[in-house]
Amino acid sequence: MNQPWNSLFCRCDDAGAVAHTLRETLAAAGYTLYDPFGMMPGPAYREHLRLFVAPAAGGWVRIIGAPDAALLPPLSRLGACLWLALDGAEAAVSAYADGAPAGPETALAAYLRPGCAPDDLRRILADDAPAAASSPPSPAGLPLDALPPDVAALAGNVSPAQAQKLFERLGGQLLRKTGGDAEAEAARALVAGGGTDWNSPAGARLRALADCLALPADWQQPDFITLRDAYQLHRRRRHNPNARLYPGDAEAMARVPNALDYQPVYGGRA
Repeated sequence: MNQPWNSLFCRCDDAGAVAHTLRETLAAAGYTLYDPFGMMPGPAYREHLRLFVAPAAGGWVRIIGAPDAALLPPLSRLGACLWLALDGAEAAVSAYADGAPAGPETALAAYLRPGCAPDDLRRILADDAPAAASSPPSPAGLPLDALPPDVAALAGNVSPAQAQKLFERLGGQLLRKTGGDAEAEAARALVAGGGTDWNSPAGARLRALADCLALPADWQQPDFITLRDAYQLHRRRRHNPNARLYPGDAEAMARVPNALDYQPVYGGRA
């Protein structure tokens, strides 16, 4: 099963101001702010909002996680906001500016990357643009060339469910072969049963949109779960440098070595 991916990009150079606005807006909406990474278990709430605010990069502040739509109007007073979401075969694009919903084509026209014209942006938003170049589709976006040739041929001729089982059985070999690059991250996500398929038509559409806009180069990464796990481990080691690391912990920390530079914003509502 693919893991839903959500990111909100706010045109702003001040991550602290974005985090402050998020917390104020959540409190005004009846959420109780809490720290889920403390020593005591987090409180039980009927509704939860779990977000991370990334350091500012390239004139944008990225908010990782699925935000409440009520957060967008106040955030968009700091700068234009672009909300991208990918869930399986579905992609969604929303924009806000000056406290109100705005057409993405209008709100984002000022942030085109050199070489990209307004017509290119319009075609992508209308889903009329050619799909971004990608590797042949495979489970969880993992390129088949990461597998031995005979296994890749077999994987291409079985059902997705059978392919999933095959990849799981070969997980150890897969990770050793792919090492620490992007394919390795896709492999880890596949073996864990999650991941985001950026090679799907919906994923290709969002990649084409990001290629047209002046978003930071690493606009996709980290995803929420990868960041949450790394943040928790880094914070535990900060409080107790001698804290025991369990199998997989060192790898999780290495995926986001600067996890503590992100600001968690968690809120719950009864």
